[in-house]
Amino acid sequence: MTTTETATEPSWIAPGEQGFLVGEKLYLRAPEAGDANYALAWHPSPYPIIRQRAEKILKEEFPKDGDKRLVHLIACRRSDDIPVGAAAYDTRVRRTAYVKLHADPTLGDGAAAVKAEILGILVPWLSAETKKMVVWAELDAPTPELLAAADAAGMRPAVRLREAIWQNGARHDQWVYERLHPRWIERLGDSGRGIEQEAAPRAEVPTSRRVSVPRPAEPAPKQALLVGERVALRMMEPDDGKEITRLLRHETDVEWAGGRWIASSQQFARWYEEAVEKDPPAELNLAVILRQSGALIGVMELIDIDLFHRTAETGSVLYLPEHRGQGLGSEAKLLLLEFAFDHLGLHMVRSFVDSYNPRSQAALRKQGYRDAGRLQWTDQTDEGFAHAVLFDLLASEWRARVNRADES
Repeated sequence: MTTTETATEPSWIAPGEQGFLVGEKLYLRAPEAGDANYALAWHPSPYPIIRQRAEKILKEEFPKDGDKRLVHLIACRRSDDIPVGAAAYDTRVRRTAYVKLHADPTLGDGAAAVKAEILGILVPWLSAETKKMVVWAELDAPTPELLAAADAAGMRPAVRLREAIWQNGARHDQWVYERLHPRWIERLGDSGRGIEQEAAPRAEVPTSRRVSVPRPAEPAPKQALLVGERVALRMMEPDDGKEITRLLRHETDVEWAGGRWIASSQQFARWYEEAVEKDPPAELNLAVILRQSGALIGVMELIDIDLFHRTAETGSVLYLPEHRGQGLGSEAKLLLLEFAFDHLGLHMVRSFVDSYNPRSQAALRKQGYRDAGRLQWTDQTDEGFAHAVLFDLLASEWRARVNRADES
C-alpha cells in the first residue's frame, strides 16, 4: 500500500462494508479515531468537549469501558457515513443488556428519529441474536417516534422516573422500557408490566420531618454534616474501611444484602478515595455514626449524582443486626434526604430494592418514596429469578411533607 493510499483511506467503515446492524437510514459500528471530529454525535454529556478531549475518550476511556463490558456504538448515516448518534449498552450481567441512546443535539427535531432508528436496530439484535434474557432501554423524555419504535421492537414500559430529565427549559419523565426474551417467558412466566405497579405519592405525613438539629449541643460529633437526635452524618474516610471490615465479620443475618460478604479495608479505602477525586463528585458516601459515642454503624450514599438534571440514587446500609429495626436507619435516611434536597439542591432522588427485600421497600414508602415500576429478572435466588423494584421522590413532595410536619 502506498503512502497516498494510506492517507486517503476512510477512518470509518463504509456502509457497503457493514453487514449487520443496518437500518433504513443508519448503521451502527464501533467507535473509530476519526469520530473525535463528531463528538456532539456520541458524547452524551450536556457539556460540549473539544476535539483533544474527544480523542482521549476514544483512545483511553472507551477501551476501559469495554473491559467492564460497557459497549459503545456509533450511529452513522448511510448516505454519507457521518456520525449522527450513538448507543451504549451495559452487559456486566451477561444475560441482560441495559441500553442508553444519544443523538446529535444540533439535529433539532431530527434527533428523535435518529434515536428511534437506533433503538429499532439494536434491541432486536441484542434479544434475538445475542440471546439476552432481558433488554432494557433508558428513554429520556421519549417522543412519540421513540415510543413507537420501542413498541415495534417488542418492548413495554417498566419504570417511570418522574421529572428526572431537564430538557429544552422544562422537566420531563425518564422511562425505562424492557423486552423479555420469549423463550424465558415460556420457562419462567411473565409477571406483567412493571409500570402497572406505579402509585400516586403517599398522602400521609411521615412521623418525623427532616431531623437535623440546627445548633446541636454536646455531644455533637466532629466534622458532622448533619446531626439528628440519635445519629449524625459525616463524610466517609479511607480509615473507616478498617472498622467496616470488622463489622462485616460479625454479620449474623445470612439473608442481609443478598448474603454476607467480605471486603478488605484497602478496598474500602480505595473506593472512598476515588469517590472524592472529582469536584463535584459523582458519588457521596456519608458515614452514619451514633451521636453519643461517635461509633460508625452504617453508610448513606448518594450515587450517580447528576447536577445538570439534579438527580441521584440513594442507598443505605446498617452493618450490624442490633442497629436495625430501631428507627436509626430511617433517621439517617431523613438526614440524607435533607442533605440531597436542601444542601445539594437536587430535584429528584430514586432508589431500588430487590423484590425479596420487602422490609426495605416498606421503609422507602414510609420515607415518602413512590413506587416507580419494576425491572424483571435482575437477580437470582434459591426461589428463582427476582426483580428490582424502583422508587422515586421529588423535592417538592419532600418539602410539602416537611411543611405539614412543621405545622403539626
